[in-house]
Amino acid sequence: MEIINRISANNDWVTLIILGILFLVVLANFTDQKRLRLLFALPYNKFYRLQYSTHTWDFFNGLFFVISILTLSLFIFLSVQKLNPNFIAYNSNPYIKIVGIILGYWIFRYVLGIIVAYLFEIKKTQNQAIFIKMSYYYSASLYLLIFLIFSLYFFDFHVNFIYFTVAFFIVFFLIRYVNFLVFFKRQISSHLFYFILYLCTLEIAPILIAIKIGVL
Repeated sequence: MEIINRISANNDWVTLIILGILFLVVLANFTDQKRLRLLFALPYNKFYRLQYSTHTWDFFNGLFFVISILTLSLFIFLSVQKLNPNFIAYNSNPYIKIVGIILGYWIFRYVLGIIVAYLFEIKKTQNQAIFIKMSYYYSASLYLLIFLIFSLYFFDFHVNFIYFTVAFFIVFFLIRYVNFLVFFKRQISSHLFYFILYLCTLEIAPILIAIKIGVL
């Protein structure tokens, strides 16, 4: 009965979203079980990068693109609902809006990446960078999904969980950037100006724009 009470407290539609995400994960597992295991282990080994570096866009990546957006949007929604319930109450369809903002962020960033790659003739480097960053993003979404399931159905979704999750993923993405810098250390050392421009254009600017849109 305790578990049932916790589920109902988070609305039935949240459970439907979780089930939909789990269905997509199962579908990804049927598509390539080994790849799913390696993606989960990505933070502490490099086998995924070595074996799938040429798989920039395929069905598996498409599934995880959707999984990651739905999962991150749900975490943001539940966090805002817990920290600032009035913001959720005064906005219609807030979860859909969050999904739209995150989707728009990735589309905007992808288009900017194409433009930068075309202008500076670094298409191959850009594709490698996209693969590394999106792979870590997809791996992070798996861990976030696990955290969400345990927090919603076995524990109370409280503020301490939000802080713990944010701290965990700060460390997670620091690992990603360290690996990114190591992988591209030669290009960075010889093209430092372009690297700084890349960070400002594809890392900082899209995030600031997404935050600005989300606050409006």
